[in-house]
Amino acid sequence: MSDREIPWRARLAAAVLDVSPDWGASAASKALGAAARARLPRPLSRAFVSAYVRYFGVDLEDVDPRAMEDGYDSFNAFFTRRLRPGARPVDSRRDVLSAPCDGLLRGIAPIERDTAVVAKGHQYTLGELLADDALADSFLGGLATTIYLHPRDYHRVHTPCDGTAQRVIAVPGRLLPVTAAALERSPRLFALNERLIHVLDTPFGALVVVMIAAFGVGHMSCAYRHIEPHPREIQRVDCDPPARLRKGDELGVFHLGSTVVVLTQAGVRPLAPADEPTAVRMGQPLLQRGDVA
Repeated sequence: MSDREIPWRARLAAAVLDVSPDWGASAASKALGAAARARLPRPLSRAFVSAYVRYFGVDLEDVDPRAMEDGYDSFNAFFTRRLRPGARPVDSRRDVLSAPCDGLLRGIAPIERDTAVVAKGHQYTLGELLADDALADSFLGGLATTIYLHPRDYHRVHTPCDGTAQRVIAVPGRLLPVTAAALERSPRLFALNERLIHVLDTPFGALVVVMIAAFGVGHMSCAYRHIEPHPREIQRVDCDPPARLRKGDELGVFHLGSTVVVLTQAGVRPLAPADEPTAVRMGQPLLQRGDVA
């Protein structure tokens, strides 16, 4: 993507962040996150949510109508909204991995030694993404699936299959915006941003779901294990005992933001189109065992 194709506001935001110190970008992001969580009078909240819905084209068909009628006590409460029961049917086949979230499927890339996963025309290594080279090596021969969440999307992330959560890793980072302009300036964007990494043991082998924060994310939360992110240190929390999860159970929540990367080991093949960006919904079939005709 050339500079000419990138909106001037996105280029300006990326330029400002490019010259700002890490603490400045992080402080601004945390402040925005705190503002999103601030309690608002219901009339003001309804007006704010209504404006957001119109601006981003949020589809409210799958939202519990009672919640919309009652209103939300903060913007974060709306952003992390749950959907009405049955709004996202989860593919029940045992040989299928379902989409962990709503969003735009940006690509499904094979993982080979010394090669990088491409995101928006730039590359990053799995070792950088996971902050763990040994863990990254265990996915050689597998697939890396990248899904971008738009501001209008449902922002809860779910497990693609049955399994147990063995470990959750919180990696601090500079919270840069996941925009074309930011990617132009920072090819290692996904390795710089804050990450919440879910390490699962499944019938498909080891599986990792990486939640990647964007600018404006006050925090991400883990649904099955409390973890307190540190601003400068990686937090590795073992689940003892491992948390048992059913396919479609919640893994975590974005409180504003961003992108999900699913890493699978060898033996699965794409079910969704991988040659061009495709809209996906949580629960729909995404990958399948490769030995299935």
